[in-house]
Amino acid sequence: MNRTSIDIFAETNPAFCSLIIFNFCKGYLKEAKCGVSFPLLILPLAIILSNDLAKSFDGTNVRTGFFRWVENNPEIIIDLTIRINEYNELLKPAIEFGVFKRIFQINSSGGLIPVDNSVKKCNKTELENLFKRSYRFGNWIGQVSSTKTIYNHLGLQL
Repeated sequence: MNRTSIDIFAETNPAFCSLIIFNFCKGYLKEAKCGVSFPLLILPLAIILSNDLAKSFDGTNVRTGFFRWVENNPEIIIDLTIRINEYNELLKPAIEFGVFKRIFQINSSGGLIPVDNSVKKCNKTELENLFKRSYRFGNWIGQVSSTKTIYNHLGLQL
């Protein structure tokens, strides 16, 4: 997918970004059985909306796992901090929108969880692929029991 396939204004729309986060949270919840901690929420927008990383998901599935995915695609960690900083300003409005529209909620432990049946399935191929990658990424992250381990493996510091 190239930059022209999805409009930059759509990418920065809080509703659109909340759907990326929603799918990430769905994948995470399926594996981890708990809400996503806020330190992990900085990852999906930076990774899923980075068009040059889309190909890193080719040939993967939920069984690939986070560690194998990073091992097979070491370019992921290059400039990841810059990517995170670029997308960070989109995170708060996306979470606020999602909570306000009851797409996801904050549980008693402070984790973000998706609300069942709050989002209809998307049939547009470009968006569906983004949402699938987001779900898969969330599932992989949910397989790892430590935020610190995830950050360390991505070359980030808490």
